[in-house]
Amino acid sequence: MPLTAGVLIIGSLLWDSEKERPAWRAARLNVPVAQTVTAPIRYGRLSGSRGNSYTMVFSRMCPAGQAKLVPCSHTISTIQDLTAEAEHLWKAEQPRAEAHQIATDWGCVALLCNPGRKVPEGLLKAWADHVGRAPNYGKVTQTKEEGRLIGENGRLLIAWPTCVDTGEPVQFDLLLVTANDPEISTARPNYPDVATIAGACNRAAGKYAEYFWNNTENGIHTFQDDEIRAQLRLRGQEQP
Repeated sequence: MPLTAGVLIIGSLLWDSEKERPAWRAARLNVPVAQTVTAPIRYGRLSGSRGNSYTMVFSRMCPAGQAKLVPCSHTISTIQDLTAEAEHLWKAEQPRAEAHQIATDWGCVALLCNPGRKVPEGLLKAWADHVGRAPNYGKVTQTKEEGRLIGENGRLLIAWPTCVDTGEPVQFDLLLVTANDPEISTARPNYPDVATIAGACNRAAGKYAEYFWNNTENGIHTFQDDEIRAQLRLRGQEQP
């Protein structure tokens, strides 16, 4: 039986109009029927490509926020189907990625499996073998208390998401995600605090500061949003 798949999106992959992302969404996803779901997310990656502002990461011990689950247009029957979706997803995340790449030294594509569904063990083993051969795979840190975010088998170690509207587990077999490495201080091993996040956003050029506003407008939220918003300059009044 073909497996249903989706992409769990926690940032600009959902709304960014630059580079390959609109074409990827049109070809590989069914965006009009996206669901709002739970996910443990926060602002935590210092992004040089976004004016040294902070972008979204998974964080295993943080309070649940809201992400978007977008169905894939294609079902999954083979490892080739699964790796193709992963490669298209990574190309949307990292436009300069080489063919067949699914990882770099700051992030990678990982897999979530529905614990209530019978996903073939052969497919999961083939995925584990595939990520085991991928250069730089799984280099996504967490705090010491959180432990690993991505297992050696290429699976994201967070709870299966629930639908915000119904409170029920989402009805997919597999989910793909991009997980990026956060900026965790070595002096004080923790994620950046709200003042640091808001300050970086205020210093960024206006188009980079839009990352926060576009996330919230598209239904992507963290437990930090109200505090961040309170410390941001008015929209459009960031540094030029």
